[in-house]
Amino acid sequence: MQSLNAIYIYPIKSANAIRLTLSNVEEKGLQFDRRYMLINEEGKFITGRTNPELTQISVELLSTGLVIRAPKMKKLTILRDNFSRYSIASILWSSAIDAQHCHVECDAWFCSFLNQKCQLVHCDESTIRFVENKNTQVSFADGYPLLLINQRSIDQLNSRLKIPVSVLRFRPNIVINGDYPFVEDSWQKIKIGEVEFEVSKPCSRCSFINVDPKTGLVLNNEPLQTLAKFRFYEGNVDFGQNLIALNSGVIKEGDEIQVLETKGSIYYGNIDDYQDNKENILQIKYQNSNVQFSGNNQQLLLDQLAKAAIYLPFSCRRGLCGYCKVKLIAGSVKILKDEALTDAQKTAGYILACSCIPSADITICED
Repeated sequence: MQSLNAIYIYPIKSANAIRLTLSNVEEKGLQFDRRYMLINEEGKFITGRTNPELTQISVELLSTGLVIRAPKMKKLTILRDNFSRYSIASILWSSAIDAQHCHVECDAWFCSFLNQKCQLVHCDESTIRFVENKNTQVSFADGYPLLLINQRSIDQLNSRLKIPVSVLRFRPNIVINGDYPFVEDSWQKIKIGEVEFEVSKPCSRCSFINVDPKTGLVLNNEPLQTLAKFRFYEGNVDFGQNLIALNSGVIKEGDEIQVLETKGSIYYGNIDDYQDNKENILQIKYQNSNVQFSGNNQQLLLDQLAKAAIYLPFSCRRGLCGYCKVKLIAGSVKILKDEALTDAQKTAGYILACSCIPSADITICED
């Protein structure tokens, strides 16, 4: 029997996980999941992609708020009754949202921990954000309310790695024991406990999965490098499935996974078939902010920009929506997919950052 093995929530985006034996499922995701987020001075979200030390923050749920702890920091109690009564314009990927400001004491704690100016915001009832092209709300998760990971798929990945990784590298909400590895690729609709879920799309992975949640360190390019050897499709490295709840209800450990509808699976390949075998260091210049940094001819441009704290809006990461288009001013890239661009845009030099890999020094800009 396929069953629910574990439930995790991450009350603060990119902070440590809390394991639950059962959870209420709401429209925005699991109750309490990713309801808090850090933003910088410009209102842009801060995550473990650029600040892996966030993974070292432990969170304890209270009926009135949170208790958080971190290395070399005093304990902080966050009480919802003390929150500010005003909202802050915040940017989460391509979403512009109004989020509730928490408290100046919270800001001071996180500023000290991260050694940078930031603010903590809350996703309250007035915070509205929708899943792309869906009439479904989502909290501060990257794009979808819930993420499912199959432990059997983790086991297969670990059989290819020299050092096995924990399922928490992938920050799932729902961990299941499937019949076999990647059986979840073929699911369209499932039911767990009282809740039916639409299996919306595969989860495209970035360098964040290389952060060890136990230490907050990135020791190598694993497991992303190994995943790219057998889970690469149209510019993406996929692992896990994004879910949308079709009704509210309770799920709990041990619940049976009922597969209600299926679909055809994607045929995944090896990224090496699409890029040069030899890694070369090259320069990437982002003209809008006059930032230049060292990149390579192996990773997607979108991921390299994010690693340099340059966040482009994106949604599908499959070259279909066009949100991440930039203009190539100089240099060359290997194009993996460009269906979202018009012929005029292609002629004008536009490329999709999620579906191209630099092949030489490049200069890019946004409109």
